[in-house]
Amino acid sequence: MDTTLPAFQMQNFYFPAIGIVAFALLHFYVYKALLKSLATTPLFKAFWLGFSVLNMLGCGLYFIFMHTGLGSQAAYFLMSLAVGMAFCLFIITLLYQVCSLAILAIEPKHKRARVRFWLKRAMGILALIFIIYGVVNGVQKPKVKEIEVQIAGLQNELKAVQLSDLHIGGIIESSRVKDIVERVNALEPDVIFLTGDIVDSKLANVVGAVDELRHLSARYGVYYVLGNHEYFHEVKEILQKMRDFGFIVLENDTHILQTESSQILIAGIRDLVGVRPAFSALELKPDVRGTLFQALEQSAGLDSHTPIILLSHQPKVIEELEFISLEEPELTKNIALILSGHTHGGQIFPFSLLVLLQQPHIKGLFDVENLPNTKLYINQGTGYWGPPMRVGSESEITLLHLKP
Repeated sequence: MDTTLPAFQMQNFYFPAIGIVAFALLHFYVYKALLKSLATTPLFKAFWLGFSVLNMLGCGLYFIFMHTGLGSQAAYFLMSLAVGMAFCLFIITLLYQVCSLAILAIEPKHKRARVRFWLKRAMGILALIFIIYGVVNGVQKPKVKEIEVQIAGLQNELKAVQLSDLHIGGIIESSRVKDIVERVNALEPDVIFLTGDIVDSKLANVVGAVDELRHLSARYGVYYVLGNHEYFHEVKEILQKMRDFGFIVLENDTHILQTESSQILIAGIRDLVGVRPAFSALELKPDVRGTLFQALEQSAGLDSHTPIILLSHQPKVIEELEFISLEEPELTKNIALILSGHTHGGQIFPFSLLVLLQQPHIKGLFDVENLPNTKLYINQGTGYWGPPMRVGSESEITLLHLKP
């Protein structure tokens, strides 16, 4: 990818800069609203102030490491933990302030100070539990989640594995990728789908970990589509690397998956982030309608009921599909299943609620409104982004039993 593009350079500068400023303000808020009031002596006050400053610096270094590739894996792990702790403390501080308002409304004036005293300590304990649980849950190996989906037009069952949002780079390194590859191969899948955000670093920084992917093995091949994070890291080199592995790379393309008794059209689109002006010079825009036209043309020589499996990193592609179905229903009528990722299942609750502001669903299997023959499945992420923490979600390897 040409990192000399002015728009790309500006985006690579502004993103960490905005992150650093945002987390500085977040730490100031948490310290003033909660941590400062926990201090009962000048020594404790100095401790919480020092903690806030150090954690804020850790968050700043995280954004610098993320966009430069600097720092060892151990340093990256510690800095990402700082980000996770900041998130958790922000959530607990908001909860504390809501409870404080409730105390004003329901407690008599002479009891408020004592109730607040215990509330602050309860919030401190809750924050500690939240952080420890999040880290323990986050670093677990991804669970194999089995899903059964009926596919009209399929003659025999097909066993598919979906991996998404592996985010190779930083903490996700060779040994973890190797373990995931071995576990996937042990499932003996007929086909493997990689639905984006697989690589999240410059290839030179993670070549060993990425090369582990070449060992993925499936009877009918491995399919790959872009996620939004690949656009930030030498995206064209990543695409070529996947092709070098023998993967079937779909960029607004379709491919016929031929089994002994069935045919399935696999369609894949580039990520929706490709429409942003910062990436326009790359000429890697998504084209949902064009991809479906290609599928329609390719299916002309096949059975009229040949099912389509659509790979799209972001689940909100269904918004465009629903619009297309109103004008040209023949383009969408055979879409049996959409496989997506991107949301990480919200990763850390309650940020899952914010995901719903941008995406139609967070995780799991859904019927698609206005597309009566179509199911949408959202993988929670095989890896994680940012802090190695998960609350209200879990890393997953999706094992799809596609049944006639």
